[in-house]
Amino acid sequence: MKIFKGLLIVIVVIFALFLFVTVFLPSHYSIERKIEISAPSTIVFYLIDDFRNWRYWDTWWNLDTNQKRIYSGPLFGVNSAFTWQSKDKNVGSGTVKIVEDKPFEYIRFTMTFGRELTSNCSFRLMPLDESKVLVSWRMDGELKFLAKWFRFFLDKVIGKDFEIGLQNIKKLSENIVRDGVVFFKDTFPEMKIIYIPDSTKNGQNEIAKIYSITYEELMEFSNKHNLKYTGNPISIIRTYSDNVYSFDACLPVDSLVQPEGRIKIGTIPQSFVLRTVYLGSYRSLSSVYEKIHKYLQKNMLTPKGNFFEMYFTDPQMVSDRENITIIYCPL
Repeated sequence: MKIFKGLLIVIVVIFALFLFVTVFLPSHYSIERKIEISAPSTIVFYLIDDFRNWRYWDTWWNLDTNQKRIYSGPLFGVNSAFTWQSKDKNVGSGTVKIVEDKPFEYIRFTMTFGRELTSNCSFRLMPLDESKVLVSWRMDGELKFLAKWFRFFLDKVIGKDFEIGLQNIKKLSENIVRDGVVFFKDTFPEMKIIYIPDSTKNGQNEIAKIYSITYEELMEFSNKHNLKYTGNPISIIRTYSDNVYSFDACLPVDSLVQPEGRIKIGTIPQSFVLRTVYLGSYRSLSSVYEKIHKYLQKNMLTPKGNFFEMYFTDPQMVSDRENITIIYCPL
């Protein structure tokens, strides 16, 4: 009996000591990894800023490729988000949401695992020279009471995932620099648009001039009606021949209002698409379309609608080697 009492006292003392130590353990955790990538910051930024790209480089997707991911908000940028659900206990469920970004410099987002653990995360891009960028991936948060003991393992476990994810971003980015394009197959969401149908003679200078006029009209209209953009400028290609180039210049917006003048309203329907990300000058777009058609033929894919282009970067603000055009082909 005395032995039992003594043992009980020892257990109580150890447990009390455990709780006492727990109270004074740091609750804050911080994990960071960095990598150098031989690619323009624009393409690295795009691969992170558009959540539909994540399954091509994040380690958590490969843990369960049957997990369900639901995207919401804008196509990319602030307020874009996705939730994931998996039957695999190592993947679980959660939500990621972008709360702030500055193009080609940083992206800040929250990541919630399950219902309780929320972390503040960021990617920061720091150009080293014209051809290299240093990318850091950081996560900060607070652990509740007993969970503070996990702090000693987080850096090793999550840090390893960061390292693999950054290596995947590096490989994907540098492959795009080498090849000029990369092909993804995914779903384009239904998108409200304001647009202007127009046409011009086929030629880079003529097309650039007419685009400038149409998008300026669309932006004036959207500003007048306080419309918020849900994506970047889009061009739906209607006719492309040696002489004529006809298109719909579009701006994705959060709501539709009464059209005015030659401005129309409509939607781009949800569809499964071949998404081609092209890094380079507009002057080489014809060769990119040749690559797309070869890819379609090789993989026995049939287009089901008009191609449309989204302009992720402004060619007046970035060089040709940094310019990104996203070409969608409905399938």
